[in-house]
Amino acid sequence: MSDEDQVAGAAGDTGNVLQGTALGALLSGNGAAAGFSINYERVPQSIADLEHAADYLQAQAAVAQRLASIPAPGLDGVSLNAVAQIGKWASDSGANNLEANLLAGAKQLRDLAQKLRADLQTYLQVEELNIPNASPGLPLSDSGRSL
Repeated sequence: MSDEDQVAGAAGDTGNVLQGTALGALLSGNGAAAGFSINYERVPQSIADLEHAADYLQAQAAVAQRLASIPAPGLDGVSLNAVAQIGKWASDSGANNLEANLLAGAKQLRDLAQKLRADLQTYLQVEELNIPNASPGLPLSDSGRSL
């Protein structure tokens, strides 16, 4: 199984956990139906926070990958087995390991940041359309009579 398939599998599993939650609804595009709204003035900071958290999870996934190749503290069976089990738990070929789950979490945070960025762009475009054009004033007749 490739690393991308591994991450995609873990992302799918993690997404199932979020089904029925506000975050799951937001990730699926049904935020308004879930009964909450977005304060668009705070969205840019939220996007930055989500991206920072995703970067952190990405860095921790690299730590998990390195954890999979630590040397055994001894040559006895217990030490060798412990290192093998830690390596499998940290980063193996399956989708249920620490590295894959951290990468899946980072992907979900980046996806959410991207959805918020798109929502903010749409909101700003709609707001721009709703701003009335400047006009010189009320139209007056040419005869100079006032209203």
